[in-house]
Amino acid sequence: MPGVVALRLYYLASFAVLGVYLPFFPPWLAARGIEGVHFGLLMATYPAMGVIGPPVFGLVADALGLRGHLLRVACAGAFVGFAGVAALAGAGGGTFAALLLPVVVFAFFRTPMTMLGDVVALEAAREGHVPYGMTRLFGSMGFLVAAILAGGLEPTSAVQIPLAIAALLLVTLGISFALPSRVPVPARPSAAQIRALLTSADVRLFLASAFFAQVAFACYDQCFSLHLLARGASPRILGATWAVGVSAEVVLMANASALAARVRAPVLLAIAYGVAVLRWILIGFVPGFWPLLVLQPLHAITFGLPWVSALAYVKDRAPKHLLGTAQGVFVATISLGSVTGMLGWIHVYRRGGGALAFGGAALVSALACGIAIAFARRTRAGRNEDS
Repeated sequence: MPGVVALRLYYLASFAVLGVYLPFFPPWLAARGIEGVHFGLLMATYPAMGVIGPPVFGLVADALGLRGHLLRVACAGAFVGFAGVAALAGAGGGTFAALLLPVVVFAFFRTPMTMLGDVVALEAAREGHVPYGMTRLFGSMGFLVAAILAGGLEPTSAVQIPLAIAALLLVTLGISFALPSRVPVPARPSAAQIRALLTSADVRLFLASAFFAQVAFACYDQCFSLHLLARGASPRILGATWAVGVSAEVVLMANASALAARVRAPVLLAIAYGVAVLRWILIGFVPGFWPLLVLQPLHAITFGLPWVSALAYVKDRAPKHLLGTAQGVFVATISLGSVTGMLGWIHVYRRGGGALAFGGAALVSALACGIAIAFARRTRAGRNEDS
């Protein structure tokens, strides 16, 4: 189906953006002399805008039945933002004050891009076309290829990293024109329906566990590259290490449907958050950087498994006319978790290094696991209403 091919290409390109941004933007900022509070604020901008952008775009998507139109707006805005970063850096304006606005623009428009793509993919899965995991794995592949190729870029260069990100956003914008522009306008969700969904006991537990899990995961997003470089890894090893993790994620995505058919999504979330506790402890305390490379397949369980399990729960739990809204609220919740983590982990890392930062992340993941266990028990009993 042409729509499925276009959606896969969209995932490939849009996640290639993150394959450069997540591993290499933090070292690029550090090379500009941006550290401490300013570093934390710039890195927290992406998840901070994730609290605002996805719910806004999700409500509009549900109310008007828009899909491709909104994707194109989001892609264009994100491109303008990072093109501004590249232009400022190239002109010698790579300071915190100069970069803040274009980074905010990029973050506001980039955060709904994945959510809107997920809505299209989940709708296709509901109609029996292609399982979500078989589409979403192309995003992981895009991240993987970009992370490997970007290892050849020089973080100390003023323009290489931002130009690569801007170029990938431009490619993503072009692909978005091949996606369906809109779907038949569904029944408009009422405030009472939205409130009933979001205040139900199982949804509250689901969102709480996702929030704390993402607080912990923010340590990985923000500090892992710095931790690797501090252990003596080169930029190429840095890219390869991220790529190994995403390779394992691709394998998991390919088998996600079979796994979901055997184990309930809430149980998978509890397992994933439990494995995250172990992963953060090992990252923080094993010596050298080669063991960190060996540990990277755990990324499939601590990131890929929670993501597909969470979206499976959202798809089954939310009525069709609330899918965009529910997905937007979920993305906003984990974005709030990322903001919370990123405003704190960099200071913990500066004070005590990887052992202290990832040790703290393990404690937070343990809290998420405990909530997820309660969530799994409630859903097993079938009690989804507030009580």
